[in-house]
Amino acid sequence: MEENDSSKTTVNSAEVAAAVEQEKKLFNKARARASFKIHLLIYLLVNAFLWVVWYFVFRGNEANDLFFRAILFVTIAWAIIAIGHYIFVYVFNATMVEKEVKKLKKQIAQDEEKLKKLKVIADQKRAEAQSEENKTK
Repeated sequence: MEENDSSKTTVNSAEVAAAVEQEKKLFNKARARASFKIHLLIYLLVNAFLWVVWYFVFRGNEANDLFFRAILFVTIAWAIIAIGHYIFVYVFNATMVEKEVKKLKKQIAQDEEKLKKLKVIADQKRAEAQSEENKTK
């Protein structure tokens, strides 16, 4: 009866660990998405401000061409960065992270298996050494 209780505890611990891991994934995903939304909002506000300044201050002035090109460059470059941020957060992030996690878990499992084999070999050698020592005594 006690063994059954301990197996239930193990299952419950595994379920709790899985739930905690899932919660961490969801939190990280939500944080990345919120970060993108903040980035997009800042992009829109800053670019709107720059275009309003250009419209009311520089439009029709001699400095118009330089300021216009600068704002256009900033708008396009930042848009490319924002699109990349979107793709990373909403398209690639989940699959890339999950692949890396699986890869690392597989590597850890392989390392643990190698360690177990090495421990078995070391225990066998210790046992052999002790039996040889006992024989010589």
